[in-house]
Amino acid sequence: MKYLPIHFLLIITTLTLFGCQKSNKSSTQIDNKSYINDFELLQENPNNETSVRITSPKAIIDPTNNDIDIFESSIELLNKKGQDFKVKSGNSTLNNLTNSISVFNNVRISFLDKQDYYITTNSFDWDLNTSIIDINNPVNINFNNTRIKATNGFYDIDSSLLKIDNSEFNRYIYNVKGEEEYYVKIKSDFAKWFKKDNTLVFTSNEKQVETTINFLLTE
Repeated sequence: MKYLPIHFLLIITTLTLFGCQKSNKSSTQIDNKSYINDFELLQENPNNETSVRITSPKAIIDPTNNDIDIFESSIELLNKKGQDFKVKSGNSTLNNLTNSISVFNNVRISFLDKQDYYITTNSFDWDLNTSIIDINNPVNINFNNTRIKATNGFYDIDSSLLKIDNSEFNRYIYNVKGEEEYYVKIKSDFAKWFKKDNTLVFTSNEKQVETTINFLLTE
């Protein structure tokens, strides 16, 4: 098994290394993969003082390219203040050559300082060199009483900026009794969410941003 790059700290509770040899009259097949239980990996980025921690009950290292297939993965971005966000998914693959992570199968990105703020999608690619998360799939966003749908988007970790395309914003407004009073619907070509001050900006190219307010109050 080849060594991982030195900027990785790989913590292994149980590592099974073996070769499975199957032979017949025409061929011999050997399995040189490494099977890991209770997998944990930590990568530090000194440029922006963040680190990425990946944990999983099961992972497989392919020695031919050092790629790591991770199952039921949990990926955390850590900064000086603690956890920034967490990604849960069914599967992920760490590409050691490009220093990137492909995350797929029931992906959920949770912003830990805002319990009701999360994003779901089918998959995304995370370039650890540039701190850009590219979500080239339909995006569903939950911000408290707000729902946003978009065709795709990306999140810039360094600037805490989420950009999405072809967005539809829906927000429900409730009165003090908890009754729904009205909802706001906004359609735009582009939208930006600035995490630091929690603001949304909507823009469109050749048309105005479409806004609809439906009042649900009755006498």
